[in-house]
Amino acid sequence: MQFSNLTCLSRRFVGKLQTAESVRISVKTDITEVLSVGVDSVVNSYEASRGEVSFYGKTNVKLLYSDGTTVSGQSYNADFTATLQADILDTDSKLTFDVNTVETKVETSANTATLTILLEVAAYAYIAESVPCLDRSENVFCQTENVEYLQSAEIYQLPLIVDEELNATRNITTVLLAESKLCTGEYTLKDGVLHISGDAAVRFTYVSDGAIVTDTLPFSFDRELDAAGIDADSQLRINIFVKNTKVRLNITEEEPNTVFSVEISAGVRVEATKIGSCDIVNDAYGTDCDYIFERKSVTTTVPCGSTVERKHITSSLPLEPGKAPVSAVNATATVTQCTSFERRAEIQGLIQATVLYVTDSGTSSEQLELPFSETVNVDYLMPACRSFATAVVTDITVKDVGGLQADAELCFTVESERDIFCSVIVAADEQPFDKTALPAIEVCLAHKGETLWQLCKGLHMSEEDLLATNPEITNPLEADARIVIFNKI
Repeated sequence: MQFSNLTCLSRRFVGKLQTAESVRISVKTDITEVLSVGVDSVVNSYEASRGEVSFYGKTNVKLLYSDGTTVSGQSYNADFTATLQADILDTDSKLTFDVNTVETKVETSANTATLTILLEVAAYAYIAESVPCLDRSENVFCQTENVEYLQSAEIYQLPLIVDEELNATRNITTVLLAESKLCTGEYTLKDGVLHISGDAAVRFTYVSDGAIVTDTLPFSFDRELDAAGIDADSQLRINIFVKNTKVRLNITEEEPNTVFSVEISAGVRVEATKIGSCDIVNDAYGTDCDYIFERKSVTTTVPCGSTVERKHITSSLPLEPGKAPVSAVNATATVTQCTSFERRAEIQGLIQATVLYVTDSGTSSEQLELPFSETVNVDYLMPACRSFATAVVTDITVKDVGGLQADAELCFTVESERDIFCSVIVAADEQPFDKTALPAIEVCLAHKGETLWQLCKGLHMSEEDLLATNPEITNPLEADARIVIFNKI
C-alpha cells in the first residue's frame, strides 16, 4: 500500500492576554481636568518561535484636557510589546492580533498626565499539519471522499494613507481633536496591485469663536496598494486599522478659516488563503486480505461568508439639570459576542464615548456607554460557522430632548469560517487469508440498506464481478436479497 503526505491548515485561537503600558504626556499649561482619553492600538509585527510569540505594537493616545480656562487637545504615540505562550505555535505559524482597550487610568501633576492603559490582545494563528495519507494502490479497492481543505495561508501588512481636503462648518480657531474611521467597501487583486475602496469619516472637534464644535465629515476613498507577492488566486480577508490622524490647517488672511487637510495613516491586514480539494481514501480492502487501519482525525478551516453592513442606533438617557450636551468624542465600539445563524449573525457589544457638556462652571465631561444588539445578514452563513465581527463608530451625536439622546452610526464587518474534520488512514496492517479455502460458488444473504461497497468489501471482490452475476442489485439494497458469488480460485 502507498502513502503520501497531506498538508492542511487550520485557523486556531491561540490565546488572550492583558498587557499594561504607561504613557507620560507633558503639555504647555497645567492640567486641571482630563476631559477625555482616546486610545487606538494595533500590533505591527511579531516573531514566532516554538511555544511562544513576541509581538510589537503602537498606541495612539488622543488627550482632551482643560487648564481651568480653555480646552486643549494633544496626541501622542507610544510603543508596547508582550509575549504569549501556546504549545501549538512554531516558527512557521502565521498570526493575526486583535487589540482592545480594557481600561485607562489618568493621574495628573502640574502640566503632566500619566496614563496607565490596559490592553487586551487576542491572537489567532494558521497552523499547518502534515500527515501520511493512504493513496490508491495496485490490487487494492479504495473508497474515496472528496474533501475541501485550507491549502495555504499568508499574512500581509500593507500601509495605507488616505488624505483629503475638507471644510469645517464654522470658523476654526483651535484644533482640539481629529478622529477618523475607515470602512472597507470593495477590493480586487490584480497584477500585484490591491485596489481597495470604501468610506471614510473624519470627526473634527475644534473651537470656533469660543464654542466647542464637532463636525462629522464623510467622504469616499479609493487607493491602489503594492501587493506584490500575494497570489491573485487567493481568497482575501481584509481588515483596516487606523493608526493616526493628522490635520493641517489651510490658514488664509480672510475670515472665516474653514478649510483643512487631513492625513489618515492606516494599516491593511490581508489574510490571503487558498482552498484546495483532494480525494482522501477512507476505506480499502483486497481480494485476498483484510486491513487493520490506523486513523487520525485532521482539522482544516475554510471560509463561510463575509459582509459589511451599516446600522443606526438611538438611545435615550437621563440628563442632569444645568448640563448642555455639546459633543461626543473618542467613540469606540467593542463587540462582546457574535453568534452564527442561518444566513445571519447576531452581534452584541458596547459603544463607549465621552460626552462634553457646558455648565455654569465651564466644560465638563462624563463617560457614555451604549449597549447594542444587532442582526447582520451574511450570505452562506450557517450555524456551524464561527463568526467574527468588528464595529466602527462612523458618527455619534448627542442632543438635549428633555433628556440626553445619543445617535450612533456603526459599520459592521463580519467574517466567518468553519472547521472541517476528516479521518485519514495513516497506517495499514495487512491481514491475508487463504482464498483457495473458499467454495467455488456461494449464496449469501444481503440485508436491506447495505451498500454496494459494503457487500463487495465483505466478499473481497470487485463491484464489476458482483454486478456481473447479480445485475438486479440496487445501491443501497431496497430489500433483503440472496446474492450468488463465484469465487475465482
